[in-house]
This record gives sequence, structure tokens and C-alpha cells, in this order.
Amino acid sequence: MSGAGPDAAAANQTLEGLLAHARALVGVQLGDLADQLGLAAPLGAVRTKGWAGQIIEHELGVETGGARGPDFASLSIELKTVPVDPALVPLESTAVCQIDPVAIAGESWATSYARHKLQRVLFVALETRRGDPVADRRVSAVRLWSPSPDEEAVLRADFELFVREYFRKGRSEAITGHLGRVLQVRPKGRNAADRRDGYDEQGRPTRVGKCGFYLRPAFVAGVLRVPDRRAP
Repeated sequence: MSGAGPDAAAANQTLEGLLAHARALVGVQLGDLADQLGLAAPLGAVRTKGWAGQIIEHELGVETGGARGPDFASLSIELKTVPVDPALVPLESTAVCQIDPVAIAGESWATSYARHKLQRVLFVALETRRGDPVADRRVSAVRLWSPSPDEEAVLRADFELFVREYFRKGRSEAITGHLGRVLQVRPKGRNAADRRDGYDEQGRPTRVGKCGFYLRPAFVAGVLRVPDRRAP
């Protein structure tokens, strides 16, 4: 079942090999993958944030500690694991990337890191029942997606709203989860004291809460409902 190892890493250097490997995981529980990879599974359902994604990364051969860029650099593919219910509806927003409040004020959608991360995404859906141990989650769907022109137009409009009306005006602290049709900006720090450099509304340097871009659950649900959409 598990394809981790040198042969799997070589196979995953091609799109066909990566997709075959990922699709072979549909129906497999994360605890079984962890056993085959020799990794410990956490007990219970608390304090396990990130573990499920790490297991899929290990299995598919994502390199860790590498340069800033897509998870599968040679294929320009980003990997996103998504907890879903049995109907493939995501249970939470999907993280895209962290935001540098200073740098983003000078970015356009065309040059943004967010756009770069969303050009080609391999979504791995993990069926999750609230309260169950994280090791009981199982892979329920795999989708390769690139934004259609209409989807990219909406993503761009959301991005430009946040940049134009909030980050460039030093108003990042005024952003709420209600803004954005498909993109959200949400806190990403460990707590309220986890902050980074930014600017206030008078253009003075200050410290603002860490935040990141996220895809709304309804948008990702639409992606998971349709067949693979590959970028050329």
C-alpha cells in the first residue's frame, strides 16, 4: 500500500507517477500509513494539528526544509490536505500561505506568492469524523486542480481588495473572516502576542498580528466535486 522510498520518490518526479501514487491511497487510513512509514500516531483527537498533512507529505515524498516554493518543485505542484465530511465538504478553511504585511503592499496579483501557490494544487481529502482519533482519518478523494479563468478572476478580486483597502492603508488589523468571496485573511500566529513588522494607518512602523490567506470551505468543496483540472 505505502509507496514511500527511493523508487516512489523517482516515480513522483512525473505527473503520472505522482497522481497514480496519490490515487492509490484512496480508502487508506492514516494510522496504517504511519505504521508502514515507521511514524508514531498521536493518541486521541487533540493537539494533532498538522500531523495528518505530514503523513501524506512523507508518503508522497515531499521534501522538507527546501526552498520557498511548491511542494513538488519539479512539477510546480502544491499539496493541500483537507479534512472533509463523508460528502466531501471541507470542515475548515484551507491555508494557502502566510502574509508579509510590508511586502504585500507592493505586490500585484500577477506577482504574488498566493497566486504562485495556487497555480497547480493537488488536493488530498481526508474523511474526518469529529472526536475520532486523527489516525482514523482516511483518504477519500484526490483532485489535481488549476484555477479556471473565472475562478482566477474571483481570487484576484479578493486579493486586490485586501491589498488595496487594508494592507496598503495600514489597516490589516481591521480585516475579518467575513471579507473575501473565496479568499480569506485569517490569524496565523500561535497567540495574540505572536506578531510581525507592519505599518499603521499613519504609515508608522508597528507590530501586527501574523496572518495568512485561506480558501473558503465552499470553494474547495466545489473543487473536490469535479474531476481533475490540469494546467498545461
